[in-house]
Amino acid sequence: MTIKEIAERAGLSHQAIYKRLKARGVALEQIKNKDTGELTAEGEALLLELFNLQDQTEREAPPPPEKAAPPAAEDEAGELRNQVERLNNQVAELNSEVERLRNQVATLEEKEKALTDERDFLRLSLERSQQLQALTAAKIPNPPPALPAGGEEKERGLRAWWRRRHSGK
Repeated sequence: MTIKEIAERAGLSHQAIYKRLKARGVALEQIKNKDTGELTAEGEALLLELFNLQDQTEREAPPPPEKAAPPAAEDEAGELRNQVERLNNQVAELNSEVERLRNQVATLEEKEKALTDERDFLRLSLERSQQLQALTAAKIPNPPPALPAGGEEKERGLRAWWRRRHSGK
């Protein structure tokens, strides 16, 4: 099993898995086989326990074979035990679903915080660029005055300078 598979089962991103492992002080080398990239048995057990995924593993396992039918007097007691067991299984499933949803909420909150930080950064960058543009515009001199009306238009630019220089004017 890989960390990506654990993340999918927990409803988290693989970065969140790495972040939680780091927060708990667990080194990746301790739980992952370097050659195959797969988790070791101890690492898999640790992650399943860390993210409360053991209930899902037990549910995915095939159910044990049915026992022989109890005698008539024990039918009701056996039926009640079965109901209690089913209800306990449902409670365990719902608890694991709640944990998975909490993990998703935590991931979404982290994403929301990152996006908020990015938005604030972009807003600050925009304000600074506008201030820089205003300062630059204030330092640039006014445009040259318009040509006088009715007068002879003079050529401008490098080409005009070259012609004036070589034509002798």
